[in-house]
Amino acid sequence: MIDNSPPATNSQGKVSAIILTYNEQENIASCLRSLDWVDDIILVDSRSEDETVAIARKIRPDVRIYENSFEDFGQQRNWALDSTAPKNPWVLFLDADEESTPTFRDAVLEVTSMHDACVGYYLTYRNMFLGRWLKYSTFYPSWQLRLLKLGEVRFRREGHGQREVTDGPLGYVKEPYNHFPFRKGLTHWLSRHNHYSSTESLLLERLRNEPLRLSDMLSRDSLIRRRCAKRVAAHVWCRPAVRLLYTYVLRRGFMDGVPGYIYCRLMAQYEFQLWAKMKEAKYMADERKDE
Repeated sequence: MIDNSPPATNSQGKVSAIILTYNEQENIASCLRSLDWVDDIILVDSRSEDETVAIARKIRPDVRIYENSFEDFGQQRNWALDSTAPKNPWVLFLDADEESTPTFRDAVLEVTSMHDACVGYYLTYRNMFLGRWLKYSTFYPSWQLRLLKLGEVRFRREGHGQREVTDGPLGYVKEPYNHFPFRKGLTHWLSRHNHYSSTESLLLERLRNEPLRLSDMLSRDSLIRRRCAKRVAAHVWCRPAVRLLYTYVLRRGFMDGVPGYIYCRLMAQYEFQLWAKMKEAKYMADERKDE
């Protein structure tokens, strides 16, 4: 831990924000400025080698900064919940390349002020690329549990992301925040997704072995439908071509202009990496059996 000064006494704020960082000097300033409505900001840094921490202190002198080695997103978020003592009853997780908007802020404050039974809320985001919201070529709205009541939710690893673990009821905040996945440049995005494809290929292999409940595709819960779609997609042949056809044509990615075309092609390439790594893993497993 870098800075463990005790949190301030209780204030009127209802939300603590936790930001996970590693070498995010290009993103952290905009993220923090967008959270000017949050009175308790916690940065959990994975020992950045750039100016992330210095910039964070300059933009928000009251930011509380901790260090913890990164294993996976689920582990890091659980560590943050356990070790940083958020002072407000609700916790909002944002990444450094994500930004709040005024309408998102209002929506979050509205649900955290209500006295309903929900222990957490799924949030959605707008992917931004080349100055444009990729409304059609991404899977918008895509839901992640990022707003939760302290002590009510845990996470576990799921591919290159995480999945929630809770017994309490969950809700949805439909107003999105903004996500800037390409702010570090296309080279960085490609490198990161090459890494993601290695862990995602293992998840796909597991999904292939899970029972298919096609009735889930008819569920009224969009999250259940999405997870069922992932299990179905794990069995699809020619995934790169199917991904391009689905996102660019069926989901009307062409309406996002040139940025949409580039993005759809990039995601088809990502699917090809997944397929190639799964083939490689099977070949190597067969080779070991023959030894």
